[in-house]
Parts: sequence; structure tokens; C-alpha cells
Amino acid sequence: MVYLLALVLISFGIYILCSYDTNEIGSMTAYAYIGIGVATLVIFLLGCLGAIRENVCCTVTFLVFLYVIILAQAAVAFLLIRGENSVASNLANSLDTAWEEELKSPGAMSLYENWFDCCGRASPQDYIVNERLPPATCFKNNDNTKTENLITNGCRIEFENYWIDLLHIFNILAWIMIALEFISSIIACCLCNSIRNDNRRAYF
Repeated sequence: MVYLLALVLISFGIYILCSYDTNEIGSMTAYAYIGIGVATLVIFLLGCLGAIRENVCCTVTFLVFLYVIILAQAAVAFLLIRGENSVASNLANSLDTAWEEELKSPGAMSLYENWFDCCGRASPQDYIVNERLPPATCFKNNDNTKTENLITNGCRIEFENYWIDLLHIFNILAWIMIALEFISSIIACCLCNSIRNDNRRAYF
């Protein structure tokens, strides 16, 4: 379960980096998710090796690193939650680039408008002030024959809300993974104590 959550967080970080033109804040956020996931995989690999070899030293080393990693991950996860809105706003900047392209080459916003059922950057007024009529993608079911079908929601806020929801979900997953790591540390303590007792009995 922990490994799966770690891979999910790593995949999300890679998705952010590869799918969008991110700025410094967006990139740092992506690397934070990747770092949390990679740290978990590495430390649990060490734990598995210690458990397989039934080596007290390896298990204790695993516990020490695990608690350090848990504290670091908790700090990063806390910062990610605190900065959800700021990060979402920065990640949504790619839509501004699409809007600039739309002004030069009509159709660049169609992906966002179809995806989020929105129109223009802030509203359909964005097209009008640029001496253009809202395209068919700004109307419900692409039916521009009726004015009441015009979508009034702007794409910038919709895209930003999309990122807020997505970041919130993955931040919760990060905290679940940290909680599972803490539970694993308790199990590892019991295992370490059991190995030590077995070694003592074997000695006597």
C-alpha cells in the first residue's frame, strides 16, 4: 500500500513537469511530490532488506532513517497544504499562455473550453474586447444559434479550481502515506525487539 501511494505521488509530480509549462513554484511542487515518493521507496527498501536478513543493525538503521524521513515528509506535506491556492494559481498560468496563442491563432483555447465548459480567459467578454465573437466552444453543446447557450464562466478560474482539487487529493494521499509509514515504524520496532530476543535466546 505504501509503495503504491509512493508511486502515485511520483507519477503526479512527473505529470506536472511533463504536461505543463511550469514556473519555479510549479516545478518545486512537482519535485516535492517526487521527493516524498522516492524517499519512501528507498527507505522501505532498506527496511525490507533488514527484515529479510533479520539483522538488528539494519532494522535499527531503517527506523532511524524512517523517523527522519517522516519528519521531513510531514514538513513538506504541511507546506504543500498551506500553499495549495498559491501553487494552483501558478500551475494555472499555462492557460494564460493558451489565451495569448488564441489571440494569435484562433482555436488554442478550445481544449480548455471543451474540458471545463468555460469561455475566454475570465469571461466571454475577453473575446468581445478583442473584436471577436465567442467561438462555438463557448456555447453549450457547441450550439451558438441561441444566445442563452453562451457559457459565462471564465476558463482561468475553472482551471485554477481544477488544480486546487487535484492538489488537495494528492496532499491527502501524502498524509495517508506518512501515517502508514508511522504505523510501519511501530511494526519495525516490534520486529527489531523480536529479533534481538531471538538472538539472546540463541546465545544462551
